[in-house]
Amino acid sequence: MRVKPWLENFSISNFEKNAGGPEYYLMLLLISTSMKVFDNDKVIPFISSIALLVLTYLITIEITKKRFAGIVSILIVLQSNTFLTYDTSITYENFWILFYLLSLYTIYKKWPLSPISFILSLFSKSLTAIFLPMTFFFIYRSSISRKKKIFITISYGIIIIIGIAVLVEYLGILDGGTPALNPHQFWRAFNAISYQLRYDGLVLVSLLPLTVGLFIASRKGIAHADSIMVLIAGMFLSQPLLAAFGYTYSEPYRFIALIIFFAMGVGTILSKKV
Repeated sequence: MRVKPWLENFSISNFEKNAGGPEYYLMLLLISTSMKVFDNDKVIPFISSIALLVLTYLITIEITKKRFAGIVSILIVLQSNTFLTYDTSITYENFWILFYLLSLYTIYKKWPLSPISFILSLFSKSLTAIFLPMTFFFIYRSSISRKKKIFITISYGIIIIIGIAVLVEYLGILDGGTPALNPHQFWRAFNAISYQLRYDGLVLVSLLPLTVGLFIASRKGIAHADSIMVLIAGMFLSQPLLAAFGYTYSEPYRFIALIIFFAMGVGTILSKKV
């Protein structure tokens, strides 16, 4: 297990010493805390999974204004084999998607906390950096004041500027050059999605009908139907895009985010039927 050696060498005050690197800093901190407080490294990851269910319920209610939709979204996540497989995992924990989902939810509730939550997701797993376009679209479609949208967009713009500076200075991206795009790897990873989701039959079979339903709903003016489509599409394409630039894509746990967005979409569609 790769996390065990990282935990043994984990240092709160020294980013450089951590074997996992800065992108895993928060994950290592939380798991280390779980071990010290509960004498079990799986307790906080399990609490995180419970919090993820609660947050899925709350954000679905926020965008649909129906409790029924929130309950449906929770039930869909709970039946997911992928979610149940990784709900107590310390190697493939859910901190990253929890903080990312929190960043979307706080856009409505406490917008200054949204960029903070997003930064926390980056320190759990840098994968969430590619979710920024989805976040901007969610902000654009949110039913909040124009003034708040501008402030949130500016705050995320600052995150982008800082992120670019870190890539240039800390990682030395200019010295190493930019990775080349490999279309073959993109399509290879794209074809692997059905295999990775083979144990989540409901998602695999219903994803296309749901997308069509959300498209029709968005045409009828149903709030956030198009936002959920963008979230699903972004998560669906994230692994092929990573593979195209030479990163590992064979990681089924990453589809927990897709399952969350799928559940929110089903809740949105069904909320208009009751």
